[in-house]
Amino acid sequence: MAKPYILVVDDNRITTKLLRRYLEANGYEASEAYDGIECLEKVAERSPDAIVLDVMMPRLDGYETVKRLRESPVSDRIPVVIVTALNDISNQLKAIDAGADDFLSKPIEEKLLIAKVKLLSSVNVERKNVVALKELLIQHGGSDALANSGI
Repeated sequence: MAKPYILVVDDNRITTKLLRRYLEANGYEASEAYDGIECLEKVAERSPDAIVLDVMMPRLDGYETVKRLRESPVSDRIPVVIVTALNDISNQLKAIDAGADDFLSKPIEEKLLIAKVKLLSSVNVERKNVVALKELLIQHGGSDALANSGI
């Protein structure tokens, strides 16, 4: 079984390396992007099971990145955890309003990051499995069974 794939996006390379190390040490495959534009490009190449996304970045900040992810049918359901040093309630609400699924304040506590990523990525992996099963049933003439299944 493939490891869940997580995309870590932060303009600080030390932070991306640290978060990637946390994820890989806990059984995830992880890759890095260094701003919102690169994040969108990487998502277009390969859909991650979750994204860990900084807010303050050059070219395209985290809020706008989440909005763009939510506008595309390719990425609208990818879970996003916003990670930022901006830890007041107004920034948390802004992250949620933009479409983020969860919020973490810096400095990042490894166990909390892993718990949030585990929950969000597992839900996304299961959703992908249901979609793949639907497609398989349809390809093999199971559209009547699918229609009656309630899936």
